[in-house]
Amino acid sequence: MLKNVRSPVLWFNNEEQGEKVGVRIIQAYFGITLEQATAKRREYTLRFLDEVGDNLQLYDEGILQKNDIEQTIKATKPALVIYDQIDKIKGFVNDRDDLRLGAIYQWARELAKTGHASIGVCQADGTAEGVRYLTMEYVANAKTSKQAEGDFIIGIGKQHDPAQEYVRYLNISKNKLFGDEDSRPELKHGRFEVLIRPEIVRYEDIIKFD
Repeated sequence: MLKNVRSPVLWFNNEEQGEKVGVRIIQAYFGITLEQATAKRREYTLRFLDEVGDNLQLYDEGILQKNDIEQTIKATKPALVIYDQIDKIKGFVNDRDDLRLGAIYQWARELAKTGHASIGVCQADGTAEGVRYLTMEYVANAKTSKQAEGDFIIGIGKQHDPAQEYVRYLNISKNKLFGDEDSRPELKHGRFEVLIRPEIVRYEDIIKFD
């Protein structure tokens, strides 16, 4: 069981409706379709709570404020914080939009130094349309300010070819992490093709790595 782990994962959501995200989390956790999840919603919800407990905490707000996030992190002492979408966090002011966004990323980086890892989700810009392997230059509304604050950047690309509708292309364009004994040095800046399984909210490997 995971529910006894003391440091939770915090998911700050200001993108999609919280109820929808909650259902998607249960789908991904169990690998089930939306129809399965809704047909036995109470059963799967209770199983999820029994197995995960408070280890995953979803904070759903249309507007996420910097100060509120700081207070929540201080109170819960998480192991991981997910910002989805990080660019929409309020409480930062600058005359230039790219500098304001850079300040958000710098804030998240400094906050992570208090004892947790963090993942910030953001969009690619319009030039990324139809591009398979996205690099740092495709990050939306940024020159270098956002990219400079990340230790690890991965892009998710897609082609317009109908035959490749469910193929996604992952590209690690920045990786300053040391890794551990299980890390593969040749994959540190790797490119990967995966299949998206939207019906169960998961990715699947196309190529298996030993």
